[in-house]
Amino acid sequence: MPRTTPRGLIAACLALVLSACGSSTPEPFNETLPPGAEQRHATQLRPGDCLVSIPDDLIATLVPCGNPHAAEFAMIYVVPEGAWPGSAQAVRLAKSFCAPRMRVKPSRRNEVAVSALPPLEDEWPRHRTAYCVAAARHGQLVGRVLD
Repeated sequence: MPRTTPRGLIAACLALVLSACGSSTPEPFNETLPPGAEQRHATQLRPGDCLVSIPDDLIATLVPCGNPHAAEFAMIYVVPEGAWPGSAQAVRLAKSFCAPRMRVKPSRRNEVAVSALPPLEDEWPRHRTAYCVAAARHGQLVGRVLD
């Protein structure tokens, strides 16, 4: 029977514990991310973040804006208090607030439309934030579209 050195035994035990319990490194929400991408909850978005797609669940996959992407995050809108307005109405309210305030580069205006990630019904009314984005009208965007 081969003899294990204390250092080897410690490494083997550590590997066993990490494989059974998980490592201390946070795992991504989705393990099939494009190169250079990262995932964040919408509450962590910063103006100018570029989204691979417009998510339904507020978990956005971000890529460098030089890569193809579906939208660029602009700002937030807090939906007024009251009964759940529904996703479509929350998006309409956010778009009407954000459209006149969104600063799209003049040379890119024809490429984008204002859209929004609405709050989630199961989090209403505690979370009423909608996330406004400049979304590609057709295909994908490459490069920043907001000033």
